[in-house]
Amino acid sequence: MTRHHMDRVRVEGPWFAYGLRVPLFEVDLGQGVYHGNYFHLFEIGREAFFRALGSPYSLLMADGLHLTVASLQCRYLKSLRYDEVIEVHTAVSRLGRRSLSLAHRIQRFAHSGTPETTTEAVMHFVCVREGTPVPLPERFAENLRRWSQNDDDLLGQV
Repeated sequence: MTRHHMDRVRVEGPWFAYGLRVPLFEVDLGQGVYHGNYFHLFEIGREAFFRALGSPYSLLMADGLHLTVASLQCRYLKSLRYDEVIEVHTAVSRLGRRSLSLAHRIQRFAHSGTPETTTEAVMHFVCVREGTPVPLPERFAENLRRWSQNDDDLLGQV
């Protein structure tokens, strides 16, 4: 069996999980999630992760900053359907001075409650202001660092 790059993704610290149901606006006429819309679900999970860390994306935007996707890898393992209960998991894969890599996975739950991974992705971001790479804000980077190191004080707040 061929091993995929995604099989070797390492994360630093715990996974953050955000639960929701697959919304109607993400599915096609066959009630399955269109492949490009999985990135909306990753973004919903990523925003919830940043918010839980005390660093909502709105703070970056207020400073004129944006996390631009520089590259990504995604594996679609099983399709998602309208109204399924899912969790979007997010974890830090790498933290640099101006960049950040996040691992994402989406899991759905069978009637037995057993989680099943349906989609995996790693997204590499660069922090930019007006198109120019800049360092990640210190508080944002520190919150990500603390999460990666399983800081009990930060974990207790989430």
